[in-house]
Formats: sequence, C-alpha cells, structure tokens
Amino acid sequence: MPSKKKTILVIEDERPLLTAINAGLKKNGFNVIAARSVEEAFNANLGKNDRGEVTVKTIEQALMYIESLERVDAIWLDHHLLGEEDGLDFVKKFKANGGRWSAIPVFVVSNAASPSTIKAYLENGASKYYVKSNHKLEDIIKEIEATLGE
Repeated sequence: MPSKKKTILVIEDERPLLTAINAGLKKNGFNVIAARSVEEAFNANLGKNDRGEVTVKTIEQALMYIESLERVDAIWLDHHLLGEEDGLDFVKKFKANGGRWSAIPVFVVSNAASPSTIKAYLENGASKYYVKSNHKLEDIIKEIEATLGE
C-alpha cells in the first residue's frame, strides 16, 4: 500500500471497468481522477457545476489543466475512448510536452492488442502496455506501485 497517497489519472471509456479500476486503486491507497474521455477527465475535475463547466476541446487544453494540478503520479489509459481522440493521441501530445510531464509513467490497459498499436504506444513514451484480457486488475496495480517506488 502506498506510504503517501499518490494520484492516478484513469481514462477508461467502459463505465463498469472504470468503476472497478477506481475501486481497486482506492482500496490500495491511491487518489483517483477518473474519466471516460480525455475531455471528461478535465471537465469533471475543474470544480464547476453542470451549467458552468469549462469545455475542453483539445488535448492541448487538457494538458494545461494537468499542469495546474499539484501532482499526478501516473496515468492509467485505455486506447479506445469516448470523443474524437484516442489514447495514442493523448500519449503523443502528453509526452511531447516535455518537462516533468514527460516523466509521468503512462500505463496503457486496452484490448487493442495489435503489435503495431503496442509498438506505437511504447515508441511514443508509454511505460507499459497491458492487454486487458491477459492481466488481472490487482497485478497491474502491483506493477504501478512498484514503478512508483512503493
């Protein structure tokens, strides 16, 4: 279990999986920012009500929000997401941003398992790629803890 709560940004489009991942990470002592799309990840966490939400139209705007967060220690990312941009679009732009953000580990957890998709993620800076159907939630969480030095 983490000694100091660390924050994981989870972007997963399937609601039941998002709920399970959120519960598993929280059970293991993590803070979680959870969303079903890149846009939702940032709209849902700006502290606005339904009528006053800021609309994030691009990953660049979303990255500006991430930079305003005190700390995101790791990202759990699915490939297929709601909205126009997929997980690979996010990784390319996120890692290209440089600085401290390029050092945040990105764990891609998806059933998009083609060798070219996996290779593209790893070449663009993802730390690890898990095929959902081949890994248990608990095992992925243990690997995240190990990566974060827990």
